[in-house]
Amino acid sequence: MAEFLGSARGRLLAVFDTPAAAADAAREIEALGVEPERIETFSGDDGAAAFDGSGVHHGVLGRLYRAIQFTLVDQAPDFTYYEAAARQGRVVLSVRPRGEKQMRAAVGVERSRGGHFINWFGLFATEEFERWLGPEPDMPGFMRR
Repeated sequence: MAEFLGSARGRLLAVFDTPAAAADAAREIEALGVEPERIETFSGDDGAAAFDGSGVHHGVLGRLYRAIQFTLVDQAPDFTYYEAAARQGRVVLSVRPRGEKQMRAAVGVERSRGGHFINWFGLFATEEFERWLGPEPDMPGFMRR
């Protein structure tokens, strides 16, 4: 099982509808100077488990953590979208850029390669760059943005 992402702080996350588009974006982002170890992809059931929006796949502590996070942090519903994207056969690209300039350049690459649901998870807030495109995943209404 994938490592549980307790928080997305310091990550730029985007959904790509095909593995090829995600791979192209990752290569371009690496060419911007982002180190390869700071770029990750999540797909399939294993990738979805890393987001585990409800915490159910990580036991009682995972559920408790997500419940607390849902009440205190604005990123909790987003994890459900990323989890659903991975389960649907899409790819979630995670980039941990160094600084705002590198982050914004990565956003430009992701947009140009068809990325959507692009969000930067900062220290105190989430900045949305692109909304979800296409039909939204099937999820409880309280988890929608």
